[in-house]
Amino acid sequence: MFHTSSKVAWRDLSAFVIYILGQITLPFMILTVFTQLNISIPEPIMLMFGIILTSLMVILFLIVSHRQQFRSKLAIQLKNLRQHFKLIVFTYVGYLLSNAIFMTIMTQFPTQWQFKDTGNQNSLMIFFEQPIWLPFVFLGIVILTPMTEELLFRHVLIGELGKKFGVGFMSILSVVSFALLHMQTAHSPLEIIPYLLLGAMFTITYVKSNGNIVVAMVTHMMNNGIAFIAILQQMT
Repeated sequence: MFHTSSKVAWRDLSAFVIYILGQITLPFMILTVFTQLNISIPEPIMLMFGIILTSLMVILFLIVSHRQQFRSKLAIQLKNLRQHFKLIVFTYVGYLLSNAIFMTIMTQFPTQWQFKDTGNQNSLMIFFEQPIWLPFVFLGIVILTPMTEELLFRHVLIGELGKKFGVGFMSILSVVSFALLHMQTAHSPLEIIPYLLLGAMFTITYVKSNGNIVVAMVTHMMNNGIAFIAILQQMT
């Protein structure tokens, strides 16, 4: 397997604490600062700034946590990225087909369980209401969120805790916890299925690339980038 060391970096679990506290506190802190400065910014953008800052804090913490081998490991993973392009494409196509099959099957379920877009997808629409802020939205949704979520759910859970509890078990936990994170605004229990499929796609690219977190990040960025473009087209 891809683990080069059996020693678990337990300190990396602190990244989850930073992530949770940042999501809760930073939007209010940003609101307080801008209020004191008499600067008016839409509430959704306040939330996006909170997401961006939280992501940067998580990323910087994990870089510092692995500072001794960060540069060399990143260089190797970037160098090996090209050889995993087929893996990225095939897993993404597999996700699209699986999700299409699920959406077809869902039509046989009770109407109250059916949905066109998930609650999480609908909640993102508020960030696209004012075009002037779209560069920040792109930075948060397409770049930083994929990096942060892959570091948390793939690197920490599988890459680190997998050394202790096994890659198979932690991969399942990674997929499920990732899906549950995106169920906060769900209206139907079936909404978890697309996110289980997404989590499975990212986990497969991570594990099959021998723990190359860059491969998982690129896959996630590609998915979010396509979704970003789709929302822009929907808004115009």
